[in-house]
Amino acid sequence: MLLNQHLIVQLFLKPETLLALTEPERSKVMVVLRKQKVLAKLAFLIFDKTLDKQFDEKTLESDEHALQAYKKTLPSNEKPLQLDEKTIRHLKNALKVAEKQKEQVFLEANEISHILKPVSEFVVFLKGAAYSLNHSLAGQGRIYSDIDILVNKVQLSDCEQTLALHGWFGEKISNYDQRYYRKWAHEIAPLAHIQRGTIIDVHHNIIPIVSNDAPSVSILKNHIVCNKNGIQTLSLQAQFVHSAVHLFRNEEYKTAFRDVLDLYFMLIEIGPNNLSDITDVAEDLGFKYEIGLALRALQNIFELSLPAQTINLLLNKSTLRVAFDQFIFAKVLLPQHRLLDCNATPMRYFLATVRGHCIKMPLHLLTYHLLMKSGRGIIMKIFGAHIFSPKDIQSNDNLPQRK
Repeated sequence: MLLNQHLIVQLFLKPETLLALTEPERSKVMVVLRKQKVLAKLAFLIFDKTLDKQFDEKTLESDEHALQAYKKTLPSNEKPLQLDEKTIRHLKNALKVAEKQKEQVFLEANEISHILKPVSEFVVFLKGAAYSLNHSLAGQGRIYSDIDILVNKVQLSDCEQTLALHGWFGEKISNYDQRYYRKWAHEIAPLAHIQRGTIIDVHHNIIPIVSNDAPSVSILKNHIVCNKNGIQTLSLQAQFVHSAVHLFRNEEYKTAFRDVLDLYFMLIEIGPNNLSDITDVAEDLGFKYEIGLALRALQNIFELSLPAQTINLLLNKSTLRVAFDQFIFAKVLLPQHRLLDCNATPMRYFLATVRGHCIKMPLHLLTYHLLMKSGRGIIMKIFGAHIFSPKDIQSNDNLPQRK
């Protein structure tokens, strides 16, 4: 028997819901949550009892509402949930993995910040790494495959050279792919540490520069904060905006529910009554529409009471565009798995993928890029991957120029 998607959502609002399930159902839940990369998040909500003190201290200089709202997400019982041994083992193992990753992020962040400080105006940690480094709600039980950092584009070359001197190298990719990253993207190809194997993505903007609406460095700098350990991240409000932009300008939604949970816990920490703090940042960066989509999604998925007028003002596109996007995201943001009773059609995923690609770059560049990638893929299937050596036959002159 398939599980209901909304049961998975309910587990993060009331973790004690897990008690009402049979052991076979719990086993299915463990599989689904692991595939969606949120099993450790649920484990944290069930087992961790240390954050109350931490947030009591934080709220001395923030918002009491955030603390109270957060406590409502925790199990109401004082004792740990009485779960079967198999479920407990899965949850605790997931939490151990998340905690190990968190320790690694702190070690890597200290080193990366130290070695890049002399050559970069700023070294800002983004997304999952930032959540963990700031001990935010979104960072508790968060797992990720790489560490994202943001540096100033004018100092990108110096940063690459410095990272290489300290063991960070990119894998060999074709000259065409290198030019894709350099000319159109907002990041360089991923770098892996030669000894530790840790992967970092070095960004110089938060969205592809070819999309025509990437924020300037001067605007981004206004939203950089520094924690007590000297590590730089975006402010929590700017992190919310960046997370929403990453989600609603993406073309891949297999684990979108993890990003939705990130947004939910960030909103809880900021305080649902403090939306103006988020909308001010969104307006400054130019992403009001994405914040409107995010708030509408959180309102629908988690049944939050958010001001409809504010959301409607943020959704500042045509009625047809808003209806189209909401048709897609009403389903693709929910947890997905073959063990769930998912009624999202393949068409919605196809439309979400096409939408993401179209937002990423202008149509003429997208067409060229897709033709190049598909054509090269066919050639490699026939002649082997070696056909495109580092001496790629394509040249910068063959790339279409932006008008």
